Amino acid sequence: MRLAALLLASAAAGIAADQTGQQLFEQVRDKVLDNARRVPRYTCVQTIDRNQYRRRGNLMWRDRLRLDVAVLDGRETFAWAGARQFETTDIEQLTSSGSWGAGDFASFLSGVFGLETTRISLLREEKSPTDLSAVFGFDVPVNTSHYVYRSHGRGERRVIGYHGKFLVDERNAELKRLTVEADHFPAGEEMYRVEDTMDYHRVKIGDGEFLLPETSKMNIVFFDGQESRNETHYSGCREYGAESSISFDDAADSSSPTGAKTAGPAKLPPNLLLRIGLKSPIRSETAAAGDAVTGVILRDVKGVARANDIVHGRILRLEQFVSPSPRWVVAIRFNGIEHNGVEQALDLRPLGGGVFTFRQPGNLVLDRKFHSEWETR
Repeated sequence: MRLAALLLASAAAGIAADQTGQQLFEQVRDKVLDNARRVPRYTCVQTIDRNQYRRRGNLMWRDRLRLDVAVLDGRETFAWAGARQFETTDIEQLTSSGSWGAGDFASFLSGVFGLETTRISLLREEKSPTDLSAVFGFDVPVNTSHYVYRSHGRGERRVIGYHGKFLVDERNAELKRLTVEADHFPAGEEMYRVEDTMDYHRVKIGDGEFLLPETSKMNIVFFDGQESRNETHYSGCREYGAESSISFDDAADSSSPTGAKTAGPAKLPPNLLLRIGLKSPIRSETAAAGDAVTGVILRDVKGVARANDIVHGRILRLEQFVSPSPRWVVAIRFNGIEHNGVEQALDLRPLGGGVFTFRQPGNLVLDRKFHSEWETR
């Protein structure tokens, strides 16, 4: 990998462009690139709170996503949280609405610290009673950029250059924060400005500690005055071995945490009606699209299922529309059933569309009173 070249400019706070700044950047760069080379195969849980605002900051829409994310061959790869297999390198395939972004783990760090065409400048020092930090600026031109965006309703992906700054701890030569800004979108695009801010910390994975993002924020300002704000928290980072399943096939996905035996590929007969209730409540204050959900069969289905058999599934949408008409939109998919101690795959067609609308403001709770009907395919 080619290393980034440092071009030190005069610092805004009066710090001269000297060898001290050069050495500090080189130490930080070397640590970041060494971290990228040594970090083992790992995955983290990614919880994303997304909010869409009208002009003057009035909340219009919000939701929450919970995903597993891993870096494979330098690309971030996603699945619903707890899924048995990774599904896609395109997070848009898991969510059909709202704004989204990727690059927190690998792409931005590679672009800023791993390309010799990246222009770096020391901006200033920041001192506090307990901390001494340096702020560097950077600029990645479009001809070497890997910043890809796509506007809503358009299938074409485009590349744009970006710039920003990063904050380092001078005592440890450690990256603390990276801010990426893109604001040179071509005429006719919906977006006016995008800013990503990532805070980093050290996480124990396997036998070592590695620099990973702890939180990230993405703010998008649109030309019509609307604004999208995403806040992402990372947790549960862990190593996975070579025997772990990394696949782009969701057919084997199941949300079951139980020890029930797994049946073979046989499917239930088609056109059977299953009435399903929730075993545990879904609370909008804490739940997210991607969370596992457990239900129960409410009526016997002769020779196939009994009342109180457990079914497993996943929340696919949990969105609140605040204005102009307050409502919640919820989508659920059930994909497994436990019957006679054996877990079997379900392929169900929802009666009524499988998307449920609740016209109410405030928080939403779905409990045992919530029932849905499904038909086997």
